[in-house]
Amino acid sequence: MTRVLRVVAVLAAVVGLVGVGWWAGREAFVTPEDPLAEAAPVEYTIEVGSVGRSLSFAAVAEWPVVDLARNAAVGTVTSVEVEPGGTVSSGDVVYSVDLRPVVIAEGAVPSFRDLSYKVEGPDVAQLQELLSLGGFFDGAVNGVFGRSTRAAVKAWQDALGVDDDGVVRRGDVMFVDGLPARVVLDPVVEVGASLAGGEVTVRRVTGDPVFTIPLALEQRDLVPLSADVEVSYAGGVWEGVIAEAVEDDLRGQLNLVLTAADGGSLCGAQCADVVPLGGRSDYPVNVVVVPEVSGPTVPVAAIETAPDGSTFVRTPDGGEVGVVVLAASNGLAVVDGVEAGDVVVLPVVEGP
Repeated sequence: MTRVLRVVAVLAAVVGLVGVGWWAGREAFVTPEDPLAEAAPVEYTIEVGSVGRSLSFAAVAEWPVVDLARNAAVGTVTSVEVEPGGTVSSGDVVYSVDLRPVVIAEGAVPSFRDLSYKVEGPDVAQLQELLSLGGFFDGAVNGVFGRSTRAAVKAWQDALGVDDDGVVRRGDVMFVDGLPARVVLDPVVEVGASLAGGEVTVRRVTGDPVFTIPLALEQRDLVPLSADVEVSYAGGVWEGVIAEAVEDDLRGQLNLVLTAADGGSLCGAQCADVVPLGGRSDYPVNVVVVPEVSGPTVPVAAIETAPDGSTFVRTPDGGEVGVVVLAASNGLAVVDGVEAGDVVVLPVVEGP
């Protein structure tokens, strides 16, 4: 009896395997369904929208400056008398060293020695001009340190609050060309700092801040070199343009120079109040790659090109409507030729 049951079980298993094999073979020869056979074109209802694209970077603003005066005083800075961006004229005190005022004055010959009774030279003539301008000297500007010059020096020293010994120390006056001048002091000139003499302490501001976007050279293709820009600051936004691109081979970068649309300063009349002097300031900037345009929007995929180069969209009834693409970005396009509420069809893309 047991043997019979075993035979029956084996026969049942064989029949089952034959059935599975028949089913698998039948499925293998069935033609697969074409996934596109029943695909229908996708309809899209046109809406009013906006299209645009911007890239975000950091703009750097720096005031252009040139060296104006070197310090000749030795000691500790005890006061600073000029605000960044302030204008100095001949006779103004710029800072003090060891409580002794350092005055700036007009002159082509720099201070290189002490000036006292019986000294002669063009530097003495410059000193006489300074004293005359301040109303302390009314004699001849002849470059000779005589009695009248010594008397004028003493009166000038008394007005400055220093010992009136009639001797002008080398570090008392910085002679420079081109006064008055808008200036910024070097960071080394701060109360408590030590000066050794010979360092540049005063720099002339030569213009408005220069705004640049520094890019790595390999980023040059990311940004249109004639794009509009929007630079954000605490009080709003400055609108401008990329005026030029300057390669900096030393740093291996490309500097995009920004100006106002008319070529003037990007910050205009606000520069002095907003952009700090004496260093670099960073500002967020958007480079407008695709200017924002509003109007009827359609998917870029719905726009087809005719053999003559014109563009059109298809309607559900198979018609073609000519359109003009005004702007496109991120898969959407603003077009002219259709209206909000119209329906267009996205063509079915056939597989390979």
